[in-house]
Amino acid sequence: MDTTTLARRIITSLPGPDPAVTLAAREVADSLRKLGELVPARDWLIVGGSLARGEPSFTRTSSEEPKLLSDIDLLYVHSGERPSTSLREVLSLAETVFPAVELMSMPVKHYQAVSTSLGHDFKNIGVPLTRHGLPPHTRVRLDERDAYEILLYYVMCWFWSGLSESWFDGDATTEFHLTVNRLCMKVLRATAMLDGAYRHHDLHLMAPPVAERMRAELSWRNNPLGRPADPGRFWSYLDEAFRRFDARFGRPRPDAVAFSPYAHTPSGHIVAEYQQTAQRLGRSLAHTWVATGNCADVATVVPSAWARITGWTGTNPPQGPRQYFREHRTAIHDHLLAMKVQV
Repeated sequence: MDTTTLARRIITSLPGPDPAVTLAAREVADSLRKLGELVPARDWLIVGGSLARGEPSFTRTSSEEPKLLSDIDLLYVHSGERPSTSLREVLSLAETVFPAVELMSMPVKHYQAVSTSLGHDFKNIGVPLTRHGLPPHTRVRLDERDAYEILLYYVMCWFWSGLSESWFDGDATTEFHLTVNRLCMKVLRATAMLDGAYRHHDLHLMAPPVAERMRAELSWRNNPLGRPADPGRFWSYLDEAFRRFDARFGRPRPDAVAFSPYAHTPSGHIVAEYQQTAQRLGRSLAHTWVATGNCADVATVVPSAWARITGWTGTNPPQGPRQYFREHRTAIHDHLLAMKVQV
């Protein structure tokens, strides 16, 4: 795939044309192609996430030039037992040109087996950065379980990102509000998946209230210098998301592993425990915010909710949600990936 074609592909869902964004996309595409050139012909490098969906986020610099905000999600698939090139070299080059990079790797047999949203991202819509395209695969069908998994993952992300503490401390930086905005969009997208919308820009497929909120989030992200909305909206969005999922499942569901094939896998049991903790804590804080609309009330509820969920009976819990999820972040990610190839 040449630079021009790749540039068009990674912004295909953005409204346009915007000449400045088109030019910025060409620069991104050129850097991605250089990453692909590091990979031997017997392996593959694939980009997923917002670039695969064709909707990366750009912000404007002080000189009004678009600057990429989106993370770069990469998957290295190797035909042998291990990668044929240095993943450190690929990651080091990527990190010199992109704001944030996540690089995963797996053998081709696992790539062919993986499903859920990860499989969708790197199979159905994955963009190959190597000249020989994608590995042989079958398409993935997503359902409400996948959407619920995404929802609970970003509840955990809220805590390990330290957003509660920043919110309680009155953080007003653009970086803080951009992170809140990102997670708000993730919650809205997970909810919109129940209506068949997978992209942030699939507004025509979303329920009207979800589309209205998503449109507002997209509008602010395009111009983050404007006045941001209250960070507490994350909990309003989450409360509504839980209501939608409860209605779809017929009852509150403790995690996204129960009643699925993943419940019988070793990693599935571990993932379920993390998701149950996030689900219970998320519901408690969302309920408090919707009931009072007061940040201080949410801050007051956190210690008691955490003690109730963890069973801690002492006066000073050894760690709170932020420390817990941050400490286990790698394990959560690794077991999410592992359970999808253990079925």
